[in-house]
Amino acid sequence: MNRRVLVVDDSEVTRAILARTLRGAGFEVMEARDGAEGAMTALREQPAVVVTDLEMPMMDGFPLLRLLKADPVSAHIPVLILTSHGEAASRYWGLRTGADAYLTKDHRPQQLIATVSRLVEEAAAAPQPAETPFGPAPPGLPGAELGPIEVLARVARHLDASLLRATVINTLLERGMAANDFHDAAREALTTVGQVVDALFLAVAVAEPDAAMIQIVLEEPIRQSDVEEMGRRLVESLGLLPSVPVEMRVSGERGDASLDPSRIVRVPLSVRDATGFLAVMPRDPQEFATSTYALVEALAGHLALVLDNARLSQRLHELSTLDGLTRQLNHRVIYDRLTDEMERARRYKFPLSVILCDFDHFKEINDTHGHLAGDAVLREGAAVLRRCLRATDLLGRYGGEEFLAVLPQVDLDAACMAAERLRTGLEDYPVRLPSGAEVRITASFGVATRDELAGPMTGDLLVSLADRRLYEAKAAGRNRVRP
Repeated sequence: MNRRVLVVDDSEVTRAILARTLRGAGFEVMEARDGAEGAMTALREQPAVVVTDLEMPMMDGFPLLRLLKADPVSAHIPVLILTSHGEAASRYWGLRTGADAYLTKDHRPQQLIATVSRLVEEAAAAPQPAETPFGPAPPGLPGAELGPIEVLARVARHLDASLLRATVINTLLERGMAANDFHDAAREALTTVGQVVDALFLAVAVAEPDAAMIQIVLEEPIRQSDVEEMGRRLVESLGLLPSVPVEMRVSGERGDASLDPSRIVRVPLSVRDATGFLAVMPRDPQEFATSTYALVEALAGHLALVLDNARLSQRLHELSTLDGLTRQLNHRVIYDRLTDEMERARRYKFPLSVILCDFDHFKEINDTHGHLAGDAVLREGAAVLRRCLRATDLLGRYGGEEFLAVLPQVDLDAACMAAERLRTGLEDYPVRLPSGAEVRITASFGVATRDELAGPMTGDLLVSLADRRLYEAKAAGRNRVRP
């Protein structure tokens, strides 16, 4: 076991006292007069522990600590800092900067021996040097080649790297926290990461118990077939059950560039109550391993924070706007959106139509198969209705088994055609019940358009007209559309 201890202090008396105490406990002691000499010795000799003062000439303890903890050659070496009672802020900052322990300068000899012994044992048990997915971290410059100027230059480089990391983290948090939902936050965060990581492809994937979300950002125009294949591989990596829905979005241009799936690097993300990872496909895997992977690892924790915040904000928004069962707009919100669309249609003289839908014989489904089956019919039926509508159309649960669709810039004829698509979509879609049985559902539809109203053109009157036509469709035998 390595039992060499490096003592760094500008006071000869202090060094002598520390060295005598440590040698008496069986440690081999090396000495350095300031931080620069301590850095040269630590990088060259690889001691088991570094014991350092904070205030020293040439280079004090903080730059020494940052250098040792940032450099792959010495990051594994524990550092014990010595402080006075009046240096509480220094103790705090030293530990935040990476020190493994601290003692006040009036410590008892046994405290020093016990602390150094513990750090030696921990260092012996810890893996070294640091590992990356590409193998051991690259070695630094040989310690024998380092002089005071080279040490200070090395400190400056590490400080620049720390400043870069802090700037990127700040930008990532600022842009990600301002986003409205998971995908917006993920896209903003990945765009920020892409500015410091030379990659072809970046993605985040998060799997919750009942849903999964994937956001992909293309840094180069990638072939559509390769994008689809990478999406499939990301879904597989989440280990989802077949029934778990996945919402995947891709930003970036499609083109002719190809992707090699074997080059993708995954970094785990510690997201709350879910599993997730950051996926990166570097242009140059070797360069990524030597210069970028550590930065990506440092960003991963902050990226997870951004995604957690976005998921929480999205969930709160959904609780206030969506129906809990069908995941469509709730009654209040669909009415509010209808009012907004009525005003927009009045101002710009656009057509506006609504479709009121009611599932046929829904009570019989509940009575025959149970309420869980009824919930499955509502949930799956609502999903069918949503798929059959345009992205600009609005769909909300009006109440019970009734749904209201708002179709901006659609006249009566086009609305009737849309309602017919909804009717056939439901009729052709078998719903699998929790029991394993399948049922086919139908629905009746009432359609109305704003131009049919006489007098005040309000949302209430428009829905009332669609409601009357819905009952006409039911009276005529159900499973039909009435304008």
